[in-house]
Amino acid sequence: MYLVTTKAERLPRDHQIVMVDGTVPDWEAKPGDLHWDHHRSGGAAVQMDEIPMPETKTLIEERATDASPCFVTTMVDPDACCAAAWVQLPREVLTPETIARFKAIAWDCDHLTVPDDLKPYAEFAAKAVVALKNSSEGIASDLGLPHERKEWEDEHWEAYSSEAFRRGTEWLIEAAKGDRPYPGESGEADDYWQQMEADTQMLIDENRIRFITTDRGDVAVCDQTSTSHGIDPRSFYQALPRLHNASTKLRPEAITIRDHRTGGTQYTLGSIPLHPKQDTLDFTQGTFDRLSRAEQEKDPEAGSWGGRRTVGGSPWNTPSNLTVEEIVALLDE
Repeated sequence: MYLVTTKAERLPRDHQIVMVDGTVPDWEAKPGDLHWDHHRSGGAAVQMDEIPMPETKTLIEERATDASPCFVTTMVDPDACCAAAWVQLPREVLTPETIARFKAIAWDCDHLTVPDDLKPYAEFAAKAVVALKNSSEGIASDLGLPHERKEWEDEHWEAYSSEAFRRGTEWLIEAAKGDRPYPGESGEADDYWQQMEADTQMLIDENRIRFITTDRGDVAVCDQTSTSHGIDPRSFYQALPRLHNASTKLRPEAITIRDHRTGGTQYTLGSIPLHPKQDTLDFTQGTFDRLSRAEQEKDPEAGSWGGRRTVGGSPWNTPSNLTVEEIVALLDE
């Protein structure tokens, strides 16, 4: 069973919970449950770096309980899929080549780049991430969900995301075992780069990127509300050199504004890949706490901001009440 949720009451009590790449708020693990979450201060760059290698069988077999496993994450992405696949693969399949491929995919997913030791896998990873994201396109019709996503209720989003989590994870398992090409190896992502460039130009043409000036430099803000499709953050970052005045300093932080699925606004607080100051950021050291307090001062029922060192966002289950100017001001306190 696969489940993507941010609500503890949705977790099945009769299953062994195997939670990766996130923590469901208010969840309390029971004996035998497994949990890895690198979204914390000092957390690893990718989730797999915190999951042990199995001794011989799969990790889920070696740590099995009487209950069937339910793989859980709070937001489906290729890093979560790699982590869920990892615990289901035996030691003999987790060769150095498999590990390098999985880690490259996870790095590209979470950081839009790979470290130097994984550079030979950079193009492979980028295509794999795109293919995994695009593979969810047919899920809505397969599940019979409403055509307009604006009409989706929480259960629709849960069903859609959980199926994407299952498909992505099982694709990676099959690929690692040699039973199927890896995502992207069959040309699934070949047209994606043209779309990404078109989105970059759209962001520029529609004046969706602006800069908020602070004493420490400019913070880039991208407005992606009311767009017809999801936009790769690379499109945002690729547009910055074309728009920003080189005579002023550009800070490493970057903010994206989106529509919250329940109405209102949702923010992603991220960072510009390869920015010379990116390594100095750690949003887990007070930034998310300040933003959460400010959010809850406006609405005591609001959720919390969270994420990892260089990327996170506003509450999952409630829209944000903060303005982007208030967010920028809280970055420097």
